[in-house]
Amino acid sequence: MQKWLIGLIYLAILLAFFPFDTSVYMQVGVAAVILLSLVWGLAQGRIRFRQVLNPYTVLMAILLLWSLLSIFWVVDRASWITANGILFVTVVFAFALCYLLPLDGFRKQLSWFLVGIVVVHNLVAWYDLYRYMGSLTINIAELIETFQLSGGMTFFGNVNDFALLSLFGLIFVLSWQPFEGEVVSRVKKGLLVGFKGIFILSSLLMIYFVHSRGILFAAFYAIIFYFILQIRQGWLRRITLGLILLAALMTVVLMYSEIMDALWSDGSFVVRLNLIRNGWQHLKASNYLGVGAGNTEYYMAHFNYHYTAGYNVMHNWWMGMLVEYGVPYFIVYALYHVRVFLTAFYWSVVYKSGIGKFVATWLLAFIVAGFIPNTLFNFLWFWLIHNFVFVWFEYRAGDVRYEGKQVDLDFGLKERLNRVSEWLEARFVS
Repeated sequence: MQKWLIGLIYLAILLAFFPFDTSVYMQVGVAAVILLSLVWGLAQGRIRFRQVLNPYTVLMAILLLWSLLSIFWVVDRASWITANGILFVTVVFAFALCYLLPLDGFRKQLSWFLVGIVVVHNLVAWYDLYRYMGSLTINIAELIETFQLSGGMTFFGNVNDFALLSLFGLIFVLSWQPFEGEVVSRVKKGLLVGFKGIFILSSLLMIYFVHSRGILFAAFYAIIFYFILQIRQGWLRRITLGLILLAALMTVVLMYSEIMDALWSDGSFVVRLNLIRNGWQHLKASNYLGVGAGNTEYYMAHFNYHYTAGYNVMHNWWMGMLVEYGVPYFIVYALYHVRVFLTAFYWSVVYKSGIGKFVATWLLAFIVAGFIPNTLFNFLWFWLIHNFVFVWFEYRAGDVRYEGKQVDLDFGLKERLNRVSEWLEARFVS
Protein backbone atom coordinates (compact mmCIF):
# COMPACT_ATOMS: atom_id res chain seq x y z
CA MET A 1 0.00 0.00 0.00
CA GLN A 2 2.82 2.40 0.80
CA LYS A 3 4.30 2.18 -2.70
CA TRP A 4 0.84 2.66 -4.19
CA LEU A 5 0.23 5.82 -2.14
CA ILE A 6 3.72 7.17 -2.84
CA GLY A 7 3.11 6.80 -6.57
CA LEU A 8 -0.20 8.63 -6.31
CA ILE A 9 1.37 11.44 -4.28
CA TYR A 10 4.10 11.96 -6.88
CA LEU A 11 1.47 12.00 -9.62
CA ALA A 12 -0.52 14.59 -7.68
CA ILE A 13 2.58 16.76 -7.21
CA LEU A 14 3.35 16.69 -10.93
CA LEU A 15 -0.25 17.57 -11.83
CA ALA A 16 -0.19 20.47 -9.35
CA PHE A 17 3.13 22.02 -10.35
CA PHE A 18 2.77 21.42 -14.10
CA PRO A 19 -0.97 22.03 -14.59
CA PHE A 20 -3.02 21.92 -17.78
CA ASP A 21 -6.69 22.50 -18.57
CA THR A 22 -8.09 19.26 -17.15
CA SER A 23 -5.47 18.53 -14.49
CA VAL A 24 -7.70 19.72 -11.62
CA TYR A 25 -10.28 17.02 -12.48
CA MET A 26 -7.51 14.43 -12.50
CA GLN A 27 -6.40 15.74 -9.10
CA VAL A 28 -9.87 15.16 -7.67
CA GLY A 29 -9.81 11.61 -9.06
CA VAL A 30 -6.37 10.93 -7.59
CA ALA A 31 -7.49 12.34 -4.22
CA ALA A 32 -10.58 10.12 -4.24
CA VAL A 33 -8.43 7.03 -4.83
CA ILE A 34 -6.02 8.08 -2.07
CA LEU A 35 -8.92 8.66 0.33
CA LEU A 36 -10.40 5.23 -0.39
CA SER A 37 -6.97 3.66 0.13
CA LEU A 38 -6.51 5.46 3.47
CA VAL A 39 -10.00 4.51 4.68
CA TRP A 40 -9.40 0.87 3.73
CA GLY A 41 -6.02 0.90 5.50
CA LEU A 42 -7.56 2.42 8.62
CA ALA A 43 -10.43 -0.08 8.63
CA GLN A 44 -8.00 -2.99 8.28
CA GLY A 45 -5.70 -1.69 10.98
CA ARG A 46 -2.79 -1.29 8.56
CA ILE A 47 -2.81 2.46 9.19
CA ARG A 48 -3.19 3.87 12.69
CA PHE A 49 -5.34 6.93 13.25
CA ARG A 50 -2.51 8.58 15.15
CA GLN A 51 -0.44 8.36 11.94
CA VAL A 52 -2.79 10.72 10.10
CA LEU A 53 -4.12 12.91 12.92
CA ASN A 54 -2.12 15.91 14.08
CA PRO A 55 -2.93 19.59 14.76
CA TYR A 56 -2.45 20.56 11.10
CA THR A 57 -4.67 17.88 9.57
CA VAL A 58 -7.35 18.65 12.18
CA LEU A 59 -7.06 22.37 11.35
CA MET A 60 -7.51 21.65 7.63
CA ALA A 61 -10.37 19.20 8.25
CA ILE A 62 -12.16 21.92 10.24
CA LEU A 63 -11.58 24.34 7.35
CA LEU A 64 -13.12 21.89 4.89
CA LEU A 65 -16.10 21.27 7.17
CA TRP A 66 -16.68 25.00 7.69
CA SER A 67 -16.29 25.56 3.95
CA LEU A 68 -18.94 22.90 3.23
CA LEU A 69 -21.32 24.44 5.78
CA SER A 70 -21.07 27.80 4.02
CA ILE A 71 -23.38 26.37 1.30
CA PHE A 72 -26.23 27.71 3.44
CA TRP A 73 -25.24 31.36 2.90
CA VAL A 74 -23.06 31.55 -0.23
CA VAL A 75 -24.41 33.29 -3.33
CA ASP A 76 -22.05 31.98 -6.04
CA ARG A 77 -22.46 28.22 -5.72
CA ALA A 78 -20.35 27.38 -8.77
CA SER A 79 -17.31 29.03 -7.15
CA TRP A 80 -18.23 27.32 -3.87
CA ILE A 81 -18.03 23.91 -5.60
CA THR A 82 -14.61 24.75 -7.09
CA ALA A 83 -13.24 25.99 -3.75
CA ASN A 84 -14.45 22.89 -1.91
CA GLY A 85 -13.07 20.56 -4.57
CA ILE A 86 -9.63 22.11 -4.13
CA LEU A 87 -9.89 21.98 -0.33
CA PHE A 88 -10.96 18.33 -0.50
CA VAL A 89 -7.86 17.47 -2.55
CA THR A 90 -5.66 19.47 -0.16
CA VAL A 91 -6.98 17.76 2.98
CA VAL A 92 -6.68 14.25 1.48
CA PHE A 93 -3.09 14.91 0.41
CA ALA A 94 -2.32 16.25 3.91
CA PHE A 95 -3.54 13.00 5.50
CA ALA A 96 -1.55 10.93 2.99
CA LEU A 97 1.63 12.95 3.61
CA CYS A 98 1.22 12.50 7.38
CA TYR A 99 1.16 8.74 6.88
CA LEU A 100 4.08 8.61 4.44
CA LEU A 101 6.49 11.22 5.78
CA PRO A 102 7.84 9.10 8.69
CA LEU A 103 9.30 6.73 6.07
CA ASP A 104 13.02 7.58 5.81
CA GLY A 105 13.33 6.78 2.14
CA PHE A 106 10.24 8.77 1.23
CA ARG A 107 11.43 11.93 3.01
CA LYS A 108 14.70 11.95 1.13
CA GLN A 109 13.01 11.14 -2.21
CA LEU A 110 10.42 13.86 -1.66
CA SER A 111 13.04 16.50 -0.91
CA TRP A 112 14.95 15.60 -4.10
CA PHE A 113 11.68 15.59 -6.03
CA LEU A 114 10.76 19.09 -4.80
CA VAL A 115 14.23 20.41 -5.63
CA GLY A 116 13.89 18.91 -9.11
CA ILE A 117 10.53 20.66 -9.61
CA VAL A 118 11.77 24.13 -8.61
CA VAL A 119 14.90 23.67 -10.76
CA VAL A 120 12.79 22.73 -13.80
CA HIS A 121 10.59 25.80 -13.32
CA ASN A 122 13.70 27.93 -12.99
CA LEU A 123 15.13 26.54 -16.22
CA VAL A 124 11.80 27.04 -18.01
CA ALA A 125 11.86 30.68 -16.86
CA TRP A 126 15.35 31.18 -18.30
CA TYR A 127 14.19 29.62 -21.55
CA ASP A 128 11.23 32.02 -21.65
CA LEU A 129 13.59 34.90 -20.98
CA TYR A 130 15.86 33.75 -23.81
CA ARG A 131 12.89 33.62 -26.21
CA TYR A 132 11.77 37.14 -25.27
CA MET A 133 15.26 38.61 -25.61
CA GLY A 134 15.20 38.56 -29.39
CA SER A 135 18.76 39.83 -29.53
CA LEU A 136 21.65 40.43 -27.15
CA THR A 137 21.48 44.17 -27.79
CA ILE A 138 18.03 44.69 -26.29
CA ASN A 139 17.77 47.29 -23.53
CA ILE A 140 17.57 45.69 -20.08
CA ALA A 141 14.56 47.81 -19.03
CA GLU A 142 12.83 46.86 -22.26
CA LEU A 143 13.67 43.21 -21.61
CA ILE A 144 12.16 43.26 -18.11
CA GLU A 145 9.00 45.00 -19.33
CA THR A 146 8.59 42.52 -22.21
CA PHE A 147 9.19 39.57 -19.91
CA GLN A 148 6.68 40.83 -17.36
CA LEU A 149 3.93 41.65 -19.85
CA SER A 150 4.34 38.30 -21.60
CA GLY A 151 2.67 36.60 -18.63
CA GLY A 152 6.03 35.27 -17.54
CA MET A 153 6.02 31.52 -17.25
CA THR A 154 4.75 28.59 -19.27
CA PHE A 155 2.82 27.16 -16.30
CA PHE A 156 1.69 30.38 -14.57
CA GLY A 157 -0.86 32.95 -15.64
CA ASN A 158 0.58 35.61 -13.35
CA VAL A 159 4.21 36.52 -12.78
CA ASN A 160 3.66 36.99 -9.02
CA ASP A 161 2.59 33.34 -8.76
CA PHE A 162 5.85 32.27 -10.37
CA ALA A 163 7.77 34.64 -8.09
CA LEU A 164 6.15 33.06 -5.03
CA LEU A 165 7.12 29.57 -6.20
CA SER A 166 10.66 30.88 -6.77
CA LEU A 167 10.68 32.23 -3.21
CA PHE A 168 9.63 28.84 -1.85
CA GLY A 169 12.28 27.10 -3.96
CA LEU A 170 14.94 29.55 -2.80
CA ILE A 171 14.18 28.97 0.90
CA PHE A 172 13.79 25.21 0.48
CA VAL A 173 17.12 24.85 -1.36
CA LEU A 174 18.85 27.21 1.08
CA SER A 175 17.90 24.99 4.02
CA TRP A 176 18.08 21.67 2.13
CA GLN A 177 20.31 19.03 3.74
CA PRO A 178 20.38 16.06 1.33
CA PHE A 179 23.33 14.38 3.06
CA GLU A 180 22.15 14.80 6.66
CA GLY A 181 23.50 12.02 8.84
CA GLU A 182 25.97 10.84 6.18
CA VAL A 183 29.73 11.07 5.93
CA VAL A 184 30.21 13.38 2.96
CA SER A 185 33.40 14.13 1.04
CA ARG A 186 34.63 17.68 0.53
CA VAL A 187 33.86 17.40 -3.18
CA LYS A 188 30.18 16.64 -2.49
CA LYS A 189 29.99 19.46 0.05
CA GLY A 190 31.55 21.85 -2.45
CA LEU A 191 29.16 20.79 -5.21
CA LEU A 192 26.19 21.25 -2.89
CA VAL A 193 27.31 24.73 -1.84
CA GLY A 194 27.94 25.65 -5.48
CA PHE A 195 24.52 24.39 -6.55
CA LYS A 196 22.79 26.29 -3.75
CA GLY A 197 24.63 29.52 -4.60
CA ILE A 198 23.80 29.30 -8.31
CA PHE A 199 20.16 28.40 -7.70
CA ILE A 200 19.61 31.17 -5.14
CA LEU A 201 21.18 33.77 -7.43
CA SER A 202 19.12 32.48 -10.36
CA SER A 203 15.91 32.64 -8.32
CA LEU A 204 16.61 36.20 -7.17
CA LEU A 205 17.26 37.25 -10.76
CA MET A 206 14.03 35.64 -11.92
CA ILE A 207 12.01 37.39 -9.21
CA TYR A 208 13.68 40.66 -10.25
CA PHE A 209 13.02 40.10 -13.95
CA VAL A 210 9.30 39.53 -13.39
CA HIS A 211 9.29 42.76 -11.37
CA SER A 212 7.66 41.28 -8.26
CA ARG A 213 8.94 43.88 -5.82
CA GLY A 214 7.18 42.62 -2.70
CA ILE A 215 8.41 39.06 -3.14
CA LEU A 216 11.92 40.29 -3.95
CA PHE A 217 11.88 42.20 -0.65
CA ALA A 218 10.60 39.07 1.15
CA ALA A 219 13.37 37.01 -0.47
CA PHE A 220 16.12 39.33 0.73
CA TYR A 221 14.90 39.57 4.31
CA ALA A 222 14.31 35.79 4.37
CA ILE A 223 17.93 35.19 3.37
CA ILE A 224 19.14 37.64 6.04
CA PHE A 225 16.95 35.96 8.66
CA TYR A 226 18.20 32.50 7.65
CA PHE A 227 21.83 33.52 8.04
CA ILE A 228 21.08 35.14 11.41
CA LEU A 229 19.76 31.72 12.49
CA GLN A 230 23.14 30.27 11.48
CA ILE A 231 24.95 32.35 14.13
CA ARG A 232 25.82 29.99 16.97
CA GLN A 233 26.40 32.55 19.74
CA GLY A 234 23.05 33.60 21.18
CA TRP A 235 24.29 37.05 22.26
CA LEU A 236 25.71 37.78 18.81
CA ARG A 237 22.52 36.59 17.12
CA ARG A 238 20.39 38.86 19.33
CA ILE A 239 22.66 41.87 18.76
CA THR A 240 22.65 41.32 14.98
CA LEU A 241 18.87 40.96 14.86
CA GLY A 242 18.43 44.01 17.09
CA LEU A 243 20.71 46.17 14.93
CA ILE A 244 18.87 45.15 11.76
CA LEU A 245 15.48 45.91 13.32
CA LEU A 246 16.80 49.25 14.61
CA ALA A 247 18.14 50.14 11.15
CA ALA A 248 14.79 49.23 9.57
CA LEU A 249 12.89 51.30 12.15
CA MET A 250 15.19 54.31 11.68
CA THR A 251 14.77 54.05 7.90
CA VAL A 252 10.98 54.13 8.24
CA VAL A 253 11.08 57.05 10.71
CA LEU A 254 13.54 59.16 8.73
CA MET A 255 12.00 58.43 5.32
CA TYR A 256 8.35 58.13 6.36
CA SER A 257 7.13 60.94 4.09
CA GLU A 258 9.06 59.67 1.07
CA ILE A 259 7.83 56.09 1.64
CA MET A 260 4.19 57.16 1.99
CA ASP A 261 4.41 59.42 -1.08
CA ALA A 262 5.86 56.54 -3.10
CA LEU A 263 3.13 54.16 -1.90
CA TRP A 264 0.24 56.53 -2.58
CA SER A 265 1.60 57.36 -6.03
CA ASP A 266 1.67 53.62 -6.81
CA GLY A 267 -1.68 52.70 -8.34
CA SER A 268 -1.17 49.06 -7.42
CA PHE A 269 -0.88 49.92 -3.72
CA VAL A 270 -4.04 52.03 -3.78
CA VAL A 271 -6.01 49.25 -5.50
CA ARG A 272 -4.76 46.64 -3.01
CA LEU A 273 -5.68 48.89 -0.09
CA ASN A 274 -9.17 49.43 -1.49
CA LEU A 275 -9.61 45.70 -2.02
CA ILE A 276 -8.89 45.23 1.69
CA ARG A 277 -11.36 47.99 2.58
CA ASN A 278 -14.05 46.36 0.42
CA GLY A 279 -13.28 42.96 1.93
CA TRP A 280 -13.73 44.38 5.43
CA GLN A 281 -17.16 45.71 4.47
CA HIS A 282 -18.15 42.29 3.11
CA LEU A 283 -16.88 40.61 6.30
CA LYS A 284 -18.97 42.93 8.49
CA ALA A 285 -22.04 42.25 6.34
CA SER A 286 -21.56 38.50 6.96
CA ASN A 287 -21.65 39.07 10.75
CA TYR A 288 -17.92 38.24 10.74
CA LEU A 289 -18.60 34.60 9.77
CA GLY A 290 -17.19 35.02 6.26
CA VAL A 291 -18.85 35.30 2.85
CA GLY A 292 -18.28 31.60 2.20
CA ALA A 293 -15.82 29.53 0.18
CA GLY A 294 -14.99 30.97 -3.22
CA ASN A 295 -17.38 33.93 -2.91
CA THR A 296 -14.99 36.85 -2.41
CA GLU A 297 -14.89 37.65 -6.14
CA TYR A 298 -18.70 37.69 -6.37
CA TYR A 299 -18.99 40.23 -3.57
CA MET A 300 -16.16 42.35 -5.00
CA ALA A 301 -17.90 42.43 -8.38
CA HIS A 302 -21.39 43.24 -7.05
CA PHE A 303 -20.65 45.32 -3.92
CA ASN A 304 -17.71 47.54 -4.79
CA TYR A 305 -17.54 50.35 -2.21
CA HIS A 306 -14.07 51.61 -3.11
CA TYR A 307 -12.28 51.97 -6.46
CA THR A 308 -10.41 48.78 -7.46
CA ALA A 309 -9.73 49.38 -11.19
CA GLY A 310 -11.96 46.45 -12.11
CA TYR A 311 -10.10 43.92 -9.94
CA ASN A 312 -12.33 41.49 -8.06
CA VAL A 313 -9.66 39.21 -6.55
CA MET A 314 -8.46 40.05 -3.05
CA HIS A 315 -4.69 40.04 -3.88
CA ASN A 316 -4.03 39.11 -0.26
CA TRP A 317 -3.90 35.59 1.22
CA TRP A 318 -4.47 36.72 4.80
CA MET A 319 -7.41 39.02 4.05
CA GLY A 320 -8.84 36.43 1.67
CA MET A 321 -8.79 33.80 4.41
CA LEU A 322 -10.45 36.24 6.83
CA VAL A 323 -13.18 37.40 4.42
CA GLU A 324 -14.07 33.94 3.07
CA TYR A 325 -13.95 31.92 6.30
CA GLY A 326 -14.66 34.51 8.97
CA VAL A 327 -13.10 35.77 12.19
CA PRO A 328 -13.44 32.62 14.38
CA TYR A 329 -11.56 30.36 11.97
CA PHE A 330 -9.03 33.04 11.07
CA ILE A 331 -8.09 33.48 14.74
CA VAL A 332 -7.44 29.74 15.07
CA TYR A 333 -5.50 29.72 11.76
CA ALA A 334 -3.35 32.70 12.82
CA LEU A 335 -2.65 31.26 16.28
CA TYR A 336 -1.57 28.00 14.65
CA HIS A 337 0.92 29.94 12.50
CA VAL A 338 2.28 31.72 15.58
CA ARG A 339 2.69 28.38 17.40
CA VAL A 340 4.51 26.83 14.44
CA PHE A 341 6.80 29.83 13.92
CA LEU A 342 7.81 30.12 17.58
CA THR A 343 8.45 26.39 17.88
CA ALA A 344 10.44 26.27 14.63
CA PHE A 345 12.47 29.30 15.70
CA TYR A 346 13.23 27.59 19.02
CA TRP A 347 14.38 24.44 17.22
CA SER A 348 16.58 26.59 14.96
CA VAL A 349 18.47 28.43 17.67
CA VAL A 350 18.64 25.65 20.30
CA TYR A 351 18.98 22.46 18.25
CA LYS A 352 20.22 23.92 14.92
CA SER A 353 17.37 22.06 13.23
CA GLY A 354 17.33 22.27 9.44
CA ILE A 355 13.55 21.76 9.37
CA GLY A 356 13.17 24.46 12.02
CA LYS A 357 15.18 26.95 9.96
CA PHE A 358 13.23 26.14 6.79
CA VAL A 359 9.79 26.45 8.43
CA ALA A 360 10.63 29.60 10.42
CA THR A 361 12.17 31.32 7.38
CA TRP A 362 9.29 30.41 5.07
CA LEU A 363 6.62 31.58 7.53
CA LEU A 364 8.42 34.87 8.10
CA ALA A 365 8.82 35.43 4.35
CA PHE A 366 5.20 34.56 3.65
CA ILE A 367 3.96 37.28 6.01
CA VAL A 368 4.85 39.75 3.24
CA ALA A 369 4.72 37.39 0.25
CA GLY A 370 1.10 36.48 1.05
CA PHE A 371 0.09 40.05 0.20
CA ILE A 372 1.46 39.92 -3.36
CA PRO A 373 -0.20 37.31 -5.68
CA ASN A 374 -3.75 38.05 -6.83
CA THR A 375 -5.18 34.78 -5.49
CA LEU A 376 -3.77 31.50 -4.23
CA PHE A 377 -6.95 29.75 -3.12
CA ASN A 378 -7.57 28.11 -6.49
CA PHE A 379 -4.02 26.86 -7.04
CA LEU A 380 -3.25 23.33 -5.90
CA TRP A 381 0.49 23.89 -6.24
CA PHE A 382 0.29 26.46 -3.42
CA TRP A 383 -1.92 24.27 -1.23
CA LEU A 384 0.66 21.48 -1.66
CA ILE A 385 3.39 23.87 -0.50
CA HIS A 386 1.12 24.67 2.45
CA ASN A 387 0.91 20.92 3.18
CA PHE A 388 4.64 20.31 2.77
CA VAL A 389 5.59 23.04 5.26
CA PHE A 390 3.15 22.14 8.03
CA VAL A 391 3.07 18.35 7.68
CA TRP A 392 6.87 18.31 7.74
CA PHE A 393 6.79 20.50 10.82
CA GLU A 394 4.26 18.26 12.59
CA TYR A 395 6.30 15.16 11.72
CA ARG A 396 9.39 16.76 13.26
CA ALA A 397 7.34 17.92 16.28
CA GLY A 398 6.39 14.31 16.96
CA ASP A 399 9.95 13.11 16.43
CA VAL A 400 12.05 15.72 18.25
CA ARG A 401 13.63 14.74 21.56
CA TYR A 402 14.13 17.75 23.81
CA GLU A 403 17.13 18.01 26.08
CA GLY A 404 17.09 20.24 29.14
CA LYS A 405 14.98 23.37 28.86
CA GLN A 406 12.25 23.06 26.25
CA VAL A 407 9.49 25.12 24.70
CA ASP A 408 5.95 23.88 25.33
CA LEU A 409 3.53 25.24 22.72
CA ASP A 410 1.69 21.97 22.24
CA PHE A 411 -0.98 22.76 24.86
CA GLY A 412 -1.69 19.06 25.28
CA LEU A 413 -2.89 18.70 21.68
CA LYS A 414 -0.76 15.64 21.00
CA GLU A 415 -2.07 13.78 24.02
CA ARG A 416 -5.69 14.66 23.22
CA LEU A 417 -5.32 13.55 19.61
CA ASN A 418 -3.77 10.26 20.76
CA ARG A 419 -6.82 9.63 22.94
CA VAL A 420 -9.12 10.45 20.02
CA SER A 421 -7.11 8.07 17.83
CA GLU A 422 -7.46 5.26 20.38
CA TRP A 423 -11.21 5.84 20.61
CA LEU A 424 -11.60 5.78 16.82
CA GLU A 425 -9.59 2.57 16.54
CA ALA A 426 -11.65 0.88 19.25
CA ARG A 427 -14.85 1.98 17.53
CA PHE A 428 -14.15 1.41 13.84
CA VAL A 429 -11.13 -0.87 13.30
CA SER A 430 -12.08 -4.48 12.65
